[in-house]
Amino acid sequence: MATFKCLTSGHTVTFTFQHDIDSMKGHQGYIRVDTPEDKQEEAPIAISLSPPAKRLGRPRKIENVRN
Repeated sequence: MATFKCLTSGHTVTFTFQHDIDSMKGHQGYIRVDTPEDKQEEAPIAISLSPPAKRLGRPRKIENVRN
């Protein structure tokens, strides 16, 4: 397992497959925060991003509104 940190947002992502780890090593926007010597067995960490503050786009049309 390898954990990478986004340089822009600071979010961390953990990968288990070697293919994913190798592809992230070449990515310029992420750095590896753990070392290969860290071989602790832990449960996978679920990544959850906070939802946007408001819905994007045009608001829903309200029909049959009478004043």
